[in-house]
Amino acid sequence: MLPKQVIWSAVLAVTISVAINATFLTGTERQMKDEILHGFRQFDETGRLTPELSIIMKQIPLSSISGLTSSSTSPVTRESLTCLACLAAVDIMKIYIDTHTRDQVYNLVVALCLDLTDYKEEVCLGSVGLHLDPILYIYKHTANLPAARLCGIVFQGSQCFVDEPSLEWSIDIDPGSKSEDNRIEDKKAHAASPLTIIQLSDIHQQEDYLPGGNAACGLPICCRINQGPPPSPDAAAGYWGNGGCDIPMHHFENTLKQIKNTHENIDFIYITGDIVDRVVWDTKIPTNIGVLTNITERLLTTFPNTPVYTVFGNHEPSPLNVFAPHYITDETVSVNWLYNLSINLWSHWLPPETNETILRGGYYTALAKPGFRIIGLNNNVCYPENWWMIHNPKDQDGQLQWLADTLLQAEKNGEKVHILGHITSDQCFRTWAREFRRIVSRFENTITAIFKGHTHSDQFNVYYSFDRPGHATGVAFNGASVTPGPNSNYKVYTVDPNNYTVLNSESWMYILTDANKNPSEDPSWYQAYSFKDVFG
Repeated sequence: MLPKQVIWSAVLAVTISVAINATFLTGTERQMKDEILHGFRQFDETGRLTPELSIIMKQIPLSSISGLTSSSTSPVTRESLTCLACLAAVDIMKIYIDTHTRDQVYNLVVALCLDLTDYKEEVCLGSVGLHLDPILYIYKHTANLPAARLCGIVFQGSQCFVDEPSLEWSIDIDPGSKSEDNRIEDKKAHAASPLTIIQLSDIHQQEDYLPGGNAACGLPICCRINQGPPPSPDAAAGYWGNGGCDIPMHHFENTLKQIKNTHENIDFIYITGDIVDRVVWDTKIPTNIGVLTNITERLLTTFPNTPVYTVFGNHEPSPLNVFAPHYITDETVSVNWLYNLSINLWSHWLPPETNETILRGGYYTALAKPGFRIIGLNNNVCYPENWWMIHNPKDQDGQLQWLADTLLQAEKNGEKVHILGHITSDQCFRTWAREFRRIVSRFENTITAIFKGHTHSDQFNVYYSFDRPGHATGVAFNGASVTPGPNSNYKVYTVDPNNYTVLNSESWMYILTDANKNPSEDPSWYQAYSFKDVFG
């Protein structure tokens, strides 16, 4: 290892030359860079964060990570404080990584986690331990990684869209001509009954949920077997679930029972991701495999003859959010285990020809019936917290280009399409979101509905044309969540059998606190509302 004075002289040189118009920095900005440099140096020598570094780092709004602003479809001026702190810290951190051991880097990041967040030590130790190795791998295998790329992706919510060419790209979309009516005509379909589609989203099944356990553990997710007894009777985990926890398997089984007994002639079931629980600091691949397998088995047992179309959520890999490109085969960072598992689990519902694209990136298309196509996206790759976007921001695994090409062929075939994904567009990296919106606009007469999850909110999003801002081109329906937040719910869609547009949606739920008062009885599910009744 180099002498420390040499290391920190190099850090100072790099910091001063960061490509963010350093020549024109104000005195305050220069002072910030000096304080960051001094803080890292002091931590290296003492193992403690300086008050100045802590104050500066806390000015980076963590809440801005991943979210888009209203002007997110084009580059915008960076928010000076956030971008500056990020750019300076990243460039310094790069040298710190180059000149320190993995354990030393781990200790620094854990210290920052404890200082900058309200998380307990258990969460910081576990989360950093899970994410550090993929980040170090990406750093070491990405040539000339600019700080501007990382900051421009992670802090786009603070409008930190810096001048970084790799963040600006586009895909090729056939200009074509939008047909007003490209469906396959079927006279029988006009007289047929509407289709019924069930959407389940954000199940978050918790394998170690303990009824009567500690629901006030002080961690992001509680009610786990190893979290000790509740501090009071009121803090005991309910039989059917708790707002600060995820769900036991019997909760999910009851949800399926309710759906089967209440809704007749279900044509399709859509699952829009996040089957795995949210114990993000303690994820393990074998545990995730077990949860995904068990949920699939319950679906097959309850609905053996109903086609199920499912997509990944950001919680399916371990660590969460991190989807490596398909060509990354190193088992320490690859997610090919998840793709191979899904080929097996989904084989009851998907044809063999979907295997190629599932292995390429976790996405697929299948003809659900003549004239009606399903496209399942793995749009978790667009999530700014997917660290692999830093490696290569442009259309990971060619998914968006494939989507445009697949929709073009569907248009030529006269098919209507439903698209399933997990991440809502406003949570995607801005360039990815813009290109997806371009695709939706181009194929507005082919795509008849989009289904998303992730937010745990019962909501819908409207897409608008770039050329005609007042013209709506598509609607994305959100399935809310099976896991309580505070209550559990699922969605039921009535769909036109001729053109596959959504005629109505219903939200079904039960009151969790009421259900927990009578653990020996099934929850009292009810229709919360009908979209058509409320909105007309």
